[in-house]
Parts: sequence; C-alpha cells; structure tokens
Amino acid sequence: MRLWDKFVAWLNDEKLPPSTITLNPETERYLQELEAKLDRTVQDLADGLINRAQFENLYRHYQNQRRAFHGLLAEGGDTVPASLMPGQSVIIRQKYAAKVLAYAIYDNEPSVPLHTVGDFPVDSDLVVGFLSGFRSAAAEILGTGAAKAEAEDGKVLCYVPGQYCTLIVLYSSDPAEIDMRCLRQTHFHFEKLNADALKQHPIPAEALLFNYDMVLRHSRPDDKPTSSR
Repeated sequence: MRLWDKFVAWLNDEKLPPSTITLNPETERYLQELEAKLDRTVQDLADGLINRAQFENLYRHYQNQRRAFHGLLAEGGDTVPASLMPGQSVIIRQKYAAKVLAYAIYDNEPSVPLHTVGDFPVDSDLVVGFLSGFRSAAAEILGTGAAKAEAEDGKVLCYVPGQYCTLIVLYSSDPAEIDMRCLRQTHFHFEKLNADALKQHPIPAEALLFNYDMVLRHSRPDDKPTSSR
C-alpha cells in the first residue's frame, strides 16, 4: 500500500493491513526486555530506588541500545549482537550512585561531634548553621525525619536528627530516597542500641556502639573512624 493510500485509509478509518516486518523469537524477546528495562528505570526513579544521575544515564543507555538495534533491523539484521547484550546497566548504577565521602554523629545539646569518619567538614557553614538552629526548630526537624542541603561543589549533606544525636552524612551527589530511608532507620537503631549511654551527660563516646560503620560504605576505606572525646 502506497503512503498516500495509507493516509486516505486513515482518514476513512479503514483497517490497515498488518505490518510485514517479522522478528525472530530472540529479537522479539530482546526488544521486549529492553522496553521493560526502560519502564522499570522510570518506576525505580519514581519509587526512590535510584537517584537522578543513575536514572538519566540508565535511561540514555537503554535508549541508545534501542536506537542502535533499530538501525541494525533497518539494515536487514535480525540477531542481537554481543555489544548490545545486557551487563552495562550494573556498571552504570554503581558509577552514578551517590557515594558516602564522610559522616559524623553529633551530640545535640553541645553540638559537638561524637564520632567522625572521613574528611568531614566540621567547620562547614552548612554543618554549623544546621546545628546552631537545631534547638529552636527541634520539633519541626524531628518531624521530617531527615533533611538535605547541597554544597557549592555539588556534594550533598544529609541530616538525620534524633532525640539525643544527629547523624550527618556527606555524599558525592544527591542520594536516592532509598538511601535516605536507610539513614533514618540506622540512626533510629543507633539511639536504641545506646539508649542508656545517650542519657548521660556528657555522652561517653567510647562506650557507644556505632552501627553506622557496619552500614555506610565509605568511599575511602583507608580512613579510620575517630572519636572526638
């Protein structure tokens, strides 16, 4: 059917003949899997399982794969080349995941660090500003469960306040919501594990169990945890 005839048929709401392009089972399965991966990538971002950088690079990766494969089909090919087989998505997820650069646990009352890991910006305006305003907005902050602030260099500070202490984590980029959820639960566990010690004044840092060291993967493992008291 000529293009003009197809256009006329569409205007007249006539049923068009089915496409004459047929794909072998392997090709059809690959295209369906690729489409499913695109759908899942969108859903993962909506569900907070990946951050924006991971989404953008995964989505671009899958679209490039589809574009390349469409080009092969247009040239008459009907098999999936090895260069388009799965495997790169895992590398992309890891490459663009927000990485933990440093973290610290602060005593809420005197606003001093109990425990730091990595090159933590103790004197940063973002850190000092947050802690200085903590007491006046304690109720509102505790209700949110967590807060984020972006530094000038693109790094992100995440604050998780608790009843006695505040966890502050420095990320290389904006973390996914699932990472924030992990921080909230881990900090809740910290205060539960150390309930008796945290009620003392001053808090005995050497007696605390820092479960963060079992959860947060520091990007420079050669740095060792230090206690500030």
